[in-house]
Amino acid sequence: MIEIDKKQLQILSKACFNCSDSYFQPGHSSLPVIGCCSYSPVISLYEINQMVQQTDRNFFINTIYKNDNCTINDFNIIIHAHVHPLFEEENTDQLSSIELSDLKLSYSTCQFFERNKGCSLKPSYKNATCRSFICSTIEDQLDTEHQKHLSEWSRTIQLETKTFNDIHQAILKEKGLSLTKNVDTVLDYLENL
Repeated sequence: MIEIDKKQLQILSKACFNCSDSYFQPGHSSLPVIGCCSYSPVISLYEINQMVQQTDRNFFINTIYKNDNCTINDFNIIIHAHVHPLFEEENTDQLSSIELSDLKLSYSTCQFFERNKGCSLKPSYKNATCRSFICSTIEDQLDTEHQKHLSEWSRTIQLETKTFNDIHQAILKEKGLSLTKNVDTVLDYLENL
């Protein structure tokens, strides 16, 4: 049901190709079922470090930093999912902000999603959420022992990323550096770790 890829520090499941979780169903019958790949990934310092350590600075600049549909923050970049035009036909007047966000998600597709493959990013470039998330539909099918392992691995993945980001964000902040103002200097810093 789930596979723990210790080399790439990620949790995988073949069940994702046939996602049955009601929360992750498409907003319209003409849209493909893509499960949680409707998410807009946040690329943090941890993932950026993975890219520059693998001498993939050009990938970061061209695919992440110069992405036409992203938000660059001081220490992370949000790669916004594509929202299908059918979303505009929905009547959203009476929806709360949470309901609107959930509806929009059902019409969204991550920019890195490839049909019949899943994520097109190298595993080491995926953020902690993408490497550790398994929906409750799959998790509920696991026995207690596998649920425990899933929980432990998820915590390990999240903690590694959070620790790295906290340490290096503090250092960059102290130096007055950020992705919004000094991207090349931030990349140099990460490259030299």
